[in-house]
Amino acid sequence: MSINKAITASVLFFVLFFVYCRTLNPVFHADDSPETIACSYTLGIQHPPGYPLSTLTGKIFSMIMPGNRGFAVNLQAAAAGSAAAVMLFLIMLGALGGKIPEPVHYAAAVSSALTFAFGLTFWSQSLSAKGGIYSMNAALLLGIIYSLMKWDETGKIRFLNMAAYIYGLSLANHWESMAAASPALAAYAVLILAKDGKHNGKYFIKAAASLLFILPGISAYAYLIIRSRTGAYLNWGDPENLKGLLWVLSRAEYTATETARDMAVVLRQLSRAGADIFSQFTAFGLLLAAAGAFYLYRKGARRVVVLFGTLFFTITIGLSLYFNLKNEMLWIMDVFFIPAFAALSALAGAGVLLLTGAVKKGFFRQAAVFILAAAMPLWLFASNFRAAGQSGNYYAYDYGKNIIKSVDTPAIVMLEGDYAVIPMMYFKYVEKDVDFCPVTTILLNAAWDVENLKKRCPGIVMNFTDDAPLSGKIRGLAESNYRNSGIYTSVFRSAFASYYPEGNAVLLPHGAVMKMDLDKKAGLVRDECILKTLSYRGLVGAGRAMDPTTSLGMSNYSSSYMETGNAFSSINMNEKALYYLIRADAVATDRSKGLALTNLGVLYSKLGRTGEALDCYLRAVNADPGAAEAYSNMAGIYNDKKEFEKSIEACSAALKIKPDFPDAYNNMAIAYFNSGDRAAAVEFMEKAAGLDPADERVRKNLEAMKAQVKQ
Repeated sequence: MSINKAITASVLFFVLFFVYCRTLNPVFHADDSPETIACSYTLGIQHPPGYPLSTLTGKIFSMIMPGNRGFAVNLQAAAAGSAAAVMLFLIMLGALGGKIPEPVHYAAAVSSALTFAFGLTFWSQSLSAKGGIYSMNAALLLGIIYSLMKWDETGKIRFLNMAAYIYGLSLANHWESMAAASPALAAYAVLILAKDGKHNGKYFIKAAASLLFILPGISAYAYLIIRSRTGAYLNWGDPENLKGLLWVLSRAEYTATETARDMAVVLRQLSRAGADIFSQFTAFGLLLAAAGAFYLYRKGARRVVVLFGTLFFTITIGLSLYFNLKNEMLWIMDVFFIPAFAALSALAGAGVLLLTGAVKKGFFRQAAVFILAAAMPLWLFASNFRAAGQSGNYYAYDYGKNIIKSVDTPAIVMLEGDYAVIPMMYFKYVEKDVDFCPVTTILLNAAWDVENLKKRCPGIVMNFTDDAPLSGKIRGLAESNYRNSGIYTSVFRSAFASYYPEGNAVLLPHGAVMKMDLDKKAGLVRDECILKTLSYRGLVGAGRAMDPTTSLGMSNYSSSYMETGNAFSSINMNEKALYYLIRADAVATDRSKGLALTNLGVLYSKLGRTGEALDCYLRAVNADPGAAEAYSNMAGIYNDKKEFEKSIEACSAALKIKPDFPDAYNNMAIAYFNSGDRAAAVEFMEKAAGLDPADERVRKNLEAMKAQVKQ
């Protein structure tokens, strides 16, 4: 490597590392980062597929800063992100300038690297521990491509050996992403082998033998078996043998639900991919990428065009065909598009040279290249600095601390949702700040987690068998320990409510959690005291910036206030109820705004303040077009105001969202009845009665309507 190339690469790395450190998450992000940090620190086993490489390298980083292990492991993400950008610079410098690159080639290659580095998704993933898995994956993928290009340039098998070894390492980091990228790598390798037809059989045998170098890299998965057998505290899946390893490695726990099932899902995901690429890369960036593909093709670097083109299409189309995501969860795909962003960024750098090709040679030519090369990176930097930056992002850390503050020990806390479950791993095993027994409710189904639970919480009673249904395990755990330990749940508690409705019926809000408690008034007094002690950094105000995963997790603050407000309403302490439901609206994120406003509207209706109730419902459906309850409640108010057409319209909207919604059918029936269409009214009321036979109000309405029809 020439001195100029080495200096430029070094400066690029340290500049990006500085920017990433300036915007780095201070402890952990609201994703799987607490687990990644805790497993790195304790040498545990992460959720499938285990991520052994990031765990082992994370252990090294965790020793950098003893006072803040989270920030230390986050540095791994920043280092990997910076290294990935440097690798892209080296790739493009070789593709554009060959052995003796000119200043314009340096400018274009740096432009590719910075365009990639400052893209919203890649930048944000380079700032947290879990994101480090994806930034490391990008660095490894680009390292493979660089090695293949050196093989292409020199014909030396050692570069192919290096590519194979790095490929093996990448499989031990995140094999699914590399599986999606593999067709592009294979196509490029085949084109290299076929480029001049001069290679003999011996050369092809050596090339084939290079595949053996994958094995040393992928052998990092042996760590999972070794660590499982040596008492890891965090031991997902307990892969102590080959069968267990394959279960973790294959993600068998998830594959049944995450695979696309119909074309509508695929089209929705393709639409998300296109929208995401367009919004993050912009029309200008796509123009540069198209120009770059043409420039490289004309220059003779056709194998490079095939490589990046294939990489882009296999990633975007392959993932769209694979996933099975609901509308509200499509954002999960974004991080997997990082290799596609790398491909576009590479081509965009080359596009700079094409678009400035008409400028006269010499000073003006160089000036034009440098200006255009700087345009895209500078725009991305300015646009994404605040959106990607996490330097003041304590949301997930504070939420975990607030759960701890809300629990009176001794206690068993049944947690659901990553934002409640995963921070406890960090606080229990890194900060050692958890004195209660945290239980992942849904994992009681797994025999391996029950065994791990016995190790983590040796004092609790578990009087159920491994093959007991989940309902029996939840009930048994709660009822066997109720006298000696407080029984708590997270605010989000879908499994607990479904499998143990009797327990759910006696839950009371208790700060950031819920507690099984029969004394409602005393419990609410304690709840109010706890709510005043919680941290709310950054939750209120126009300055907050949350990505989708943070918004989802932090919606639980709003839910906590809703639980408190509704509990006070149930005992007719309406002033307190109103205070807490207004507070729920104030701290609501995009994910909870509609529900918060709907609950507030219900209370206003109860108080006879129908104008304010209607305003809440209108705001609710504006914030969340899927808020069926708000539409139905709105229809009830319209019926009272004798605005029956508006009521029918609102009910139709509710039923379009939730076709089996009895309240909407009830309100629809009332609107039709008072509009004079009594036959339709009876039909809709019968649907309401069929959906909820226990609703006495609906039954009486139906009887009254039928009596009127007979007259």
